[in-house]
Amino acid sequence: RPELLRRIVKNGFSLVELHATWCEPRFNAGGVSAVGAGEKLREWRINAPPDYYQAIRSEFDQAGVSIFTYYVNMDISYQNNFIDYTDEEIDATFKAAKILGAKGCIGSQGLSATRRLASFPARYDMFMSVHNHSNLSDPDAINTEESFVKAFAFSPNIMATFVTRHFTAANGDCLGFIERHHERIRNIHLGDRRKNQGRSVPFGEGDAPIIEILRMIKDNEWPITVMLEFEHGTLRTSVKEVQAMYDYCKRALA
Repeated sequence: RPELLRRIVKNGFSLVELHATWCEPRFNAGGVSAVGAGEKLREWRINAPPDYYQAIRSEFDQAGVSIFTYYVNMDISYQNNFIDYTDEEIDATFKAAKILGAKGCIGSQGLSATRRLASFPARYDMFMSVHNHSNLSDPDAINTEESFVKAFAFSPNIMATFVTRHFTAANGDCLGFIERHHERIRNIHLGDRRKNQGRSVPFGEGDAPIIEILRMIKDNEWPITVMLEFEHGTLRTSVKEVQAMYDYCKRALA
């Protein structure tokens, strides 16, 4: 985490989506099976003391960085770790996110898992956000506007983390989706990618309408948090590439 915070501060950011892998221990030492490691992690999650997460929050507070959302995949099919989250484990995960100061949890789970998770966030006055991908062959995946609408119907606490890269690659209409569903979008993962399942590329080199998205949100004063998603190839360091992405956005809004 110290290195993560160093990079965030160097880029001048004060808000982050924190992935659970930066917080949770790993039990996959030599000789431990995937199932065994998963069971150990499950036990740890359920029994982790609040002080553990409070200490992490203090690290971020001292660096001037707020944790907006907690990214954790509570879906066996996505994790491929052969064991599903129990209700007790899901509840413990939301408790952890609340202690961290997060407004909600985000995952890449599909519709069936989202239906199961839908009742949990209200217990902590939080939201559960669904995250789209570009895989159009999976009927359970969050990948199209229709699939988002199905997820929204499960609970008023189900929101969208809208990923511009994947929606573009799946030939979706980013601007139309945001305009129609902005009240259910809590944050956007802003990235560029080419249509027709094309590859992820630096900002301005793909087909995602990045500039138009930023201006639409600004002009309408929608309370949508936009986060930079760096998942493309580059010869620059991650800090320099993220800074280039940030500068691109600032120019778009100038």
